[in-house]
Amino acid sequence: MTGIRALTLVLEDPSVAAAEFHDVLGWTVEADYGSFASVTSPDSIPLWINAPADGQATTRGVVVHVTCDDVDAAFAHAVTAGARVVREPTDMDFGERSACVAIAAAAGVTIDFSRPLG
Repeated sequence: MTGIRALTLVLEDPSVAAAEFHDVLGWTVEADYGSFASVTSPDSIPLWINAPADGQATTRGVVVHVTCDDVDAAFAHAVTAGARVVREPTDMDFGERSACVAIAAAAGVTIDFSRPLG
């Protein structure tokens, strides 16, 4: 059997990114070795953060979708913790409530808080 074991982002400073994911999302920092960090949320796969290898570009254009019961509260917490607003909480035409933020240590990565409507 195969499945997704983890998702890896390649970012300049894994330690700083892990700390921001902790502060903004409340995720647990499971490991932090400087050039590698791992963060998790309950009942989810780990998000691994690697420093780029020589000549490797950092991650760009990735959306991390976070399931939450209260999109507005998660969004407000993230913004209070320093995240930049990408999209205010909105009921989307495809049947989800969604709000998006970005954090400084993960350039090019958007965090989408969402839940099904109704």
